[in-house]
Amino acid sequence: MNKQTEKIVEAIAKSKVEAELGEELYPLKNQLAQMQSTLSQLQNQQPSSSSASWNQSSVMQNDQANQLLNQMQQFRIQAQQQQQQTFQQLQQTIQQVNQMLNSVSQSIQSFNVLNQMSQQIEKSQQQLQQMSSQQQSGQMMGMQQQNMQNQQQQNQTQPSWQTH
Repeated sequence: MNKQTEKIVEAIAKSKVEAELGEELYPLKNQLAQMQSTLSQLQNQQPSSSSASWNQSSVMQNDQANQLLNQMQQFRIQAQQQQQQTFQQLQQTIQQVNQMLNSVSQSIQSFNVLNQMSQQIEKSQQQLQQMSSQQQSGQMMGMQQQNMQNQQQQNQTQPSWQTH
């Protein structure tokens, strides 16, 4: 396989992987942005000085922190699942590229075999033409020799009084 074909196949595979990754990572990016927003809110909240409001604020912060922890856990699980799916898709893409490369390689081998056969046929045709030319030359020479022999026989069979 030539380098140009390899580059084309690599570019196709790369663009396919990038497109798949972009589609798969978009939901995870949104979820990460939500978690960052929740974390910022938690960090910016400060309890007030009264104990009742401080307890209520503390409970709310704990709830938000627990929600954030749950979101992070879900995000981690989803990221791991996505990573596994992406890896599987990457393996499939590699297999497809290998199949394409094998197909291209087989096509090149077939082309080379056909090219060799064509050259062999051409060579055989040239040999047949040479043999035919030689045979025709041989027949011409044989006919000329036969004519000369016939001429000589005629000259010998003519009476001597006709040759003078």
